[in-house]
Amino acid sequence: MTKGRLTRAAAIILTVAALFLLASCGFSYEKSKLKKYVKLAREDYYGVSVSIPAAKEVTEADIDLEIDTFRLELRTLVSEGELTTHAQWGDSANTYFMMTVEGEGGGFLPPSSYSNMTDTAPHGFILGGGILPKAFEDDMTDRAAIETNFVPLTAATETVAAGDVIYLDLSYRYTDGEDVVEGTTAGARIDLSANAVAAAAFAGLHPGDEFDFGLSTGDPLTFDWDGDGATETLAAAGIVKTVSRGEVLARVETVVEADFYDTLLAGKRVTLLYAIQTVDVYSVPEITEELLNENVPEFTYEEGTDLNTEFRDYVRQLLTNEARREWHATIEQELWNRFDSLDCIKKYPGDAIRDELREQEKQLERLYEHYGAALEEEYGVNPFSTVEEFGAAYYELDKTNYSDVHEYLKKEVVPHTVKQKLIIYYIAGQEGWKCTEEEYEAELPQQLTYYAQSEGVTTAEVLAKYGESFFRQAIQYNKVLTHLVDVTLIIE
Repeated sequence: MTKGRLTRAAAIILTVAALFLLASCGFSYEKSKLKKYVKLAREDYYGVSVSIPAAKEVTEADIDLEIDTFRLELRTLVSEGELTTHAQWGDSANTYFMMTVEGEGGGFLPPSSYSNMTDTAPHGFILGGGILPKAFEDDMTDRAAIETNFVPLTAATETVAAGDVIYLDLSYRYTDGEDVVEGTTAGARIDLSANAVAAAAFAGLHPGDEFDFGLSTGDPLTFDWDGDGATETLAAAGIVKTVSRGEVLARVETVVEADFYDTLLAGKRVTLLYAIQTVDVYSVPEITEELLNENVPEFTYEEGTDLNTEFRDYVRQLLTNEARREWHATIEQELWNRFDSLDCIKKYPGDAIRDELREQEKQLERLYEHYGAALEEEYGVNPFSTVEEFGAAYYELDKTNYSDVHEYLKKEVVPHTVKQKLIIYYIAGQEGWKCTEEEYEAELPQQLTYYAQSEGVTTAEVLAKYGESFFRQAIQYNKVLTHLVDVTLIIE
């Protein structure tokens, strides 16, 4: 919760609207007789029932996490003197690791993208940063780097021995005489000290050597692979990526909390094998007046009051507002799903489509310039050489289907955007939900602040870049959506 995150929570009023309202088009939605374009009865949008969960209640644990994260983001590396070898809250534990997820039928799936055991450098986890499930972070806390060990063999003269642990990229076919399982995996780990058949098969290979055991040529490996007393057959081909000798790994298993941010892990039973190579020790700051003045200038409190209590109240309000906005966004999505299910657009005004296409293309150019500059600043190079190349990545297009980004804008984005504007302005006219000058003046500063911080420029530059009509449209759009949410009937 740095300055940017706190301000974001206070300033993002129109995130959804901003995706649709890019700039002023020549077509006037307010002045046109939209009944010729839109066919909506009042019951199609007023008092609609939707079934969604209630807005999230902010707990003391949420506030603690937000404040702790804020402190973590402001931590400072302690580089003077010798570093302690034990990991503490706020430190980085630089690890090799392998994470496996239990499959639906029991048994653990290959590590796939969760493994970096074959990488050349350890991966850093901030303990307390919420990147790992809490059980894993707790297990690493107070553990010293020397308690675990991962020693890859890299010399060309080194060969695989019976007591080694090997990491493989491979294709495989596994059978127990009844079922056959085939697939590929990266970073598969085999402990040769626990498997004599595999130890004999891989003995003498070097890191980087290819192998083929019965998948295309040679003999498959026959062994009681799953320990059930019966013999199974494994045919495999691939490459020996890394070999570790004398490896000692820490092991922890847990059922990941259901609300974990990574949905691929949330609610799953997960095993983590890891080796801490080094620990970076950090100093995590206390909440002080100086710290808040520098990083959260919008926070104010009365002299003589308790700073921490005031700041907790401030954070509670921010989180409550954010939860409310997320709840509103869910309702809005349900409303748009309803509109999409209705055949409520008679036709699209041609001049609105043409104007919107021009503005969408201009906006794509703005995004290309903005992201390109940010990427060059951070990495020294902009990976996108053209607006079209950037657009394909930005819109996550399959280039075999949408090699022409402009065609995608024309066929997919523009009609959707125009449809939403037609409906919003139609409802505004029907209900008299028009943005007043007072409302516009009250909302404009927040809009300007959000865009200015997003693009790293001043509010004056934002206003000059987008124009006043852009923000009038956005604020009008938001007003109608707010009213629609207010009159929507919620069924939990």
